[in-house]
Amino acid sequence: MVTTANERIAFFDVLRGVALFGILIVNVFSFGADATVWTDPLNRTFWALKHILFESKFWALYSLLFGMGFYLQSLSPGYTLGRAVRRLLVLMALGCLHGLLFEGDILMLYAELGLLLLVLNRLPNHWLVCVGVVLSLSFPLGHLLGGDRGDEWPPEDRDEAIEWLENDLAHSPLSIGDFADVLTYHRENIPELFWADWQYPDSGLLVLSFFLGGVVFMRVGWPRLQSLSMSSCCRVAASCWLAGFLLMGVERYLAATMGYQVFGKSTASALGVLVGDVVYLCATISLTGAWFISVWCWTRSDRFIALRTRVASAGRVSLSAYLSQTLVFTTVFYGYGLGKAFQWGPFAVCCFAVMVYLTQLVVCHWWCQRFRLGPMEWLWRSLTNLRWESIR
Repeated sequence: MVTTANERIAFFDVLRGVALFGILIVNVFSFGADATVWTDPLNRTFWALKHILFESKFWALYSLLFGMGFYLQSLSPGYTLGRAVRRLLVLMALGCLHGLLFEGDILMLYAELGLLLLVLNRLPNHWLVCVGVVLSLSFPLGHLLGGDRGDEWPPEDRDEAIEWLENDLAHSPLSIGDFADVLTYHRENIPELFWADWQYPDSGLLVLSFFLGGVVFMRVGWPRLQSLSMSSCCRVAASCWLAGFLLMGVERYLAATMGYQVFGKSTASALGVLVGDVVYLCATISLTGAWFISVWCWTRSDRFIALRTRVASAGRVSLSAYLSQTLVFTTVFYGYGLGKAFQWGPFAVCCFAVMVYLTQLVVCHWWCQRFRLGPMEWLWRSLTNLRWESIR
């Protein structure tokens, strides 16, 4: 079966909407729920679910989508190099403003790496694959060859974790600062330096590798995906889920028995760290593929159509929805809002994230029934095209 243009757009919108949820889940943990002080079974279960199913997998999925979208834009009739550069510069400006409120901003990183993609996009497929592989290996090899990353996390024991959390609650600008304090606190992270965290599994170099993967997929993989039967797609998805879960199981085993930490300070041997990093990288790729193919299968099925329609609406205005999540975070967590930073554990923040996302599905669907662009998408396109676009 060959997918029509409308179905193709629907798939991308649904995929963006799903990725929006995964990014929300991970980002909401930044306000204290990642602390190892939360040791009861319920909270540890939700931390594990976040780590296994969402962490690293959804920035990878969104990065893949960015590369896919970049390829489609490069084929559009109105594409010019100047317009592409303006589009990325506007995204950079939005990212800088967003980064003043939330240190987890991805817009600056995408804008910077998008400029590199303008150059790398001209390479043939085999070169893009080679560059992508080299960039992906920057994490495990960088961690191995670069030595100590200067990590202090995780704390040695629960008492130290409680001390750290209480210190953040009492002294962090996020919990006690006013609006100006928050801006000052985040200003030092602007602009984003995409090469600065090259030893980590969420580094800018890895993001760029997924950009390139998105371009290559659109060139050669998209027609093949459309030609697969539903049963074949389901088998591919099941295989990716199985491989991903097995690999994450190995990563969790290494963490429990050898002291391996993918983001923090490892006490494992150099070989143990290398093995753990490679396993985590492969698990991220497998589970990213699992989410991707599963959403494709869902888009082609007749299940949960009403939910899928609303998720697609969120995907259509994903930039607006992403930025609105930060407005919710600042209102609920920051000291000049409700001041809940460093007080909620994994279970509480996951419940909160689900409520926020369900609310966004309703609001985004209502908006898309009345407007053709989200408010931030409208601003982005207008500034890119140097004229005010029609929003209705």
